[in-house]
Amino acid sequence: MRRSHKKMFLYKNALSQKRSEYRPLGWKNFGECSIRLRWGSQNLGSFLLVVVFSSCTNYAQSIESMDVETAIVDTLWTEKIVKPNSFWKEALSSEQYSITREKGTERPFTHAYSKNYNEGIYLCNVCENPLFSSETKFKSGTGWPSYWKPYFSKSVNVRTDSSLGMTRDELTCNRCDSHIGHVFIDGPKPTGLRYCINGKSLKFVKEEKLAKARNTKNIAKAVFAQGCFWCVEEIFESIKGVSSVLSGYSGGSISNPSYKKVSRGATNHAETIEVTYDSEAISYDELLKVYFNSGDITQVNGQGNDVGKQYRSIVFYKTQGQKEQIETYISKLSDSDIYSRRIAVEVLPLTKFCVAEKYHQDYAKLNPNQGYVKGVSIPRYKKAIRLFPELLKQ
Repeated sequence: MRRSHKKMFLYKNALSQKRSEYRPLGWKNFGECSIRLRWGSQNLGSFLLVVVFSSCTNYAQSIESMDVETAIVDTLWTEKIVKPNSFWKEALSSEQYSITREKGTERPFTHAYSKNYNEGIYLCNVCENPLFSSETKFKSGTGWPSYWKPYFSKSVNVRTDSSLGMTRDELTCNRCDSHIGHVFIDGPKPTGLRYCINGKSLKFVKEEKLAKARNTKNIAKAVFAQGCFWCVEEIFESIKGVSSVLSGYSGGSISNPSYKKVSRGATNHAETIEVTYDSEAISYDELLKVYFNSGDITQVNGQGNDVGKQYRSIVFYKTQGQKEQIETYISKLSDSDIYSRRIAVEVLPLTKFCVAEKYHQDYAKLNPNQGYVKGVSIPRYKKAIRLFPELLKQ
């Protein structure tokens, strides 16, 4: 029989002050870990007694092997990352998927981060949203990495968790909605909180590797419209320096557009993509090169057989300088002998980018055998990337 670690701790029922929210549960099995929950009351008031038996033989992961070489600490993000479960199943390991998408819990004392006290930042292992700093990490004795404060205001989201017959405060990443753990009110000062986190939901970056990572001024966004967003999204996701591409709607006046409304052509919105990129890795001018070589920029209100104002070509700008950069690029193309027809791309100020429904995100990648994708998206992608091979991800 393998050696096991037995740990007993008392958790006062301070979160709700109501014993009625808890009840005897009997044995609960979590993989190889069994937990028995029951009430006790000797001289300590109401408390929850938790006896955990967990194997310690797999605590061989080294902190060094899990340390991330480089990452971008982005605290300026504005849009959440929404992907279908089919995407996460393919992108994450089975353990990561179980914890972050199915709200699983790793066994205590099995992850190297529970004993990692190097200086640095802990990012979300799914989307790299900064979650916690080593400065707020403390030894809780629970077997899970514990912190008394999140990294910044958009690190975590707190919601009610009523599973296991009790009421707890669940923690999710505020950007990608991944389950990361729970928060309790038995932590140290100054907050008195204990953010109890699954190590598998974290990604650690050492302090000495954060100089470049903290340079968030290099994170920028660009918004384009050029026909069906399934096609354009796939093209821009192949470009170096691009970290994410979201499909959505922009250019119209309706505040909450839907695909059904936009596809009818009655909202004035166009199918649009928002590109998040590292301006040190790729310039905005290079993104314009990708855009103007990704479709027919002379077609008015459409792209190929996709016809209507919802498929028109638009480059949205955020600043006057960006507007001038776009107009200069179009002027150079117009003065060349490349196009026999007038360039039909609109240049509009970005007022709002509305994220499209979940099933539209990464549609071409997740549905390669769908008719339109096979007949239009993939051929358009292959034709476009031949025109800027130097800008593709390796």
